[in-house]
Order: sequence, then C-alpha cells, then structure tokens
Amino acid sequence: MTYFGKETSINIPALLVPEMALLNRLPKHRRKRFEQALHLMYESFEEHMSWEQIATHCSISPYHFHRQFTEFFNETPGQYMNRLRLQIAVNLLMSDTSINITNVAQKCGFSSSQALGKALKRELGVTAKHIQGMGKNSTPKETTTFLNQLAHPGRNTSLEQELAQFMTTELIWYPPRGVKKVWLSNTDWDAIFATYGARSTRLLGATPIDQLENSWSEIHTTIGDWQSDVQEYDFFIPEGLYFCSDVYITGDVGYLTALEHLFNLAEKKKLKINAHAFFVEMVRSIELSQTGGVTFSFQIPIVS
Repeated sequence: MTYFGKETSINIPALLVPEMALLNRLPKHRRKRFEQALHLMYESFEEHMSWEQIATHCSISPYHFHRQFTEFFNETPGQYMNRLRLQIAVNLLMSDTSINITNVAQKCGFSSSQALGKALKRELGVTAKHIQGMGKNSTPKETTTFLNQLAHPGRNTSLEQELAQFMTTELIWYPPRGVKKVWLSNTDWDAIFATYGARSTRLLGATPIDQLENSWSEIHTTIGDWQSDVQEYDFFIPEGLYFCSDVYITGDVGYLTALEHLFNLAEKKKLKINAHAFFVEMVRSIELSQTGGVTFSFQIPIVS
C-alpha cells in the first residue's frame, strides 16, 4: 500500500492521522519545528495560548508560521486550533453526559461555557446539551456524519477519508476465541484506556453486527481480556472468516472514518457480512501521551 506515493509493508497499520501524514512530507528541520508547535497546541489549551505565542515559543516568526502552516495544513493556525478544541469538546460531551459544560470549556481552551456554546452553534449548528444527547441517542452512522464536520480539510474531501483509501485489508480465518469479560460501566475506548493504560493491549471488544445500526445506548459491546488463563474464559467468539484491517488513529474522527471505510469496502467487494456474528476490535498497541495514538485491528465477520 502507499502513503502519498511511499511504498509500505502490508504489516504496517494504515495511518489515519493527518498531522503525521503531512509532517512526514516535510524536510527534517521544518518537521521538527512544526512537531513542537503541534505538541504545544495540544498541551496548552488550558493556558489559553494563542497560535502567535506558540510560533514565538518555537522560534518562528508569526508571519512565517501562519504562511507555512496554511500551506502545509490547508487551514490557518487559528482554524486548526479552533477545530481541535471543538473535537476535544465534542468527545468529552458525547462520552460523559454528566460532565460539567464549564469544565469542558476550560479543558478545551474556551474562556467560558458561553464561548464554547457560541463556537458549537457557529461551527456545528448545535448546543452542548444536544451533543450530550447524541452520546446516547445517535447511531454510529449519524455520529460519523456529524464528526466529519470536524475532520481535517483535504483537496476534495477530508484528509482522514483520503488516507482511508490506503487501508490494507485481509481475509483471515480465526479459530474460536475465548476471553474473560471485563465489567465496565462505560465501554467507550477512551474510558477504557484511562482505566487500563498499557494493559489495554490485552483487551478486545465484541459487538453484535445486528446492533450496529442502533443508537449508542442500544449497542452492547463485550470487552474481554484475551490474555487471561483459559480456565477464566467466560465469553466466546465463534470461529469464522473476518475481513480485517489494522489502523493507527488518534481520535474519534479517524476511528469512525476507518470503520465506515472498512464496511464500505466489504460491500464494494461483495462480501456478505455475517449478521449473526460479532464485529471485533483488538488493541494492538497504545501510546500513553497527550498526542499518542492507538493501533486497532478491526475485524468484520464474513459468511464463508
């Protein structure tokens, strides 16, 4: 497969992180400065740093930083920071319906809940309360369409969707798999990573295919530890053929884009999805940092 013309191994996960894909195209000296700037953008929200302050901190004149950033990233530094703030805010609001909106605003670099509310209304046309309701009442497809508004702008579509075109897939026969159930009040992956950290690579999620068109509150995913002792297994995934792809992501937009593309590919290839089986997600690796990502193995059950 290829990333912007560069040949890669089939064993390397698809990279659905626009920032990384774009930075990889830059000369080393420029890449280092922009990597530093992006890290500061992620880490300085609560300090309310402006992009001009970040440019100066990275020893780049604000004029040159604005010009080069816009050229490389297809949006201005201000647009990028605002979109990033909204991505984080939406993630927090959707994943925790009880979270205080003022706290969300503070975490995302907005001066107040009113400022956050105005940004949400202006950019997405909805209120914070509406987004909290979507965390329970919307379907995965509806959520994907909504979050696409916060994707990285590309040439004709989002950059996440452009990168998804290079996902490599395989048909793999898996034997019966057993896991020890992990009992969680919240099966959102961000909540799981916050609890299990590096141990998340022991976990997989199994979701009934016939529930994937339901609202989030009606989708019941079993999280299991597949590295437990065999005698502790209390949930089993039957053997079968799976349409698989490994993907590296850093957020909800990349995650949902990858899933949508994989299911679309299965349909395009005329593969019949097994409606009585489980969609499986395995955590291959995880980077525990503010800007770190996760490699998932996504596996769609196919009628053999």
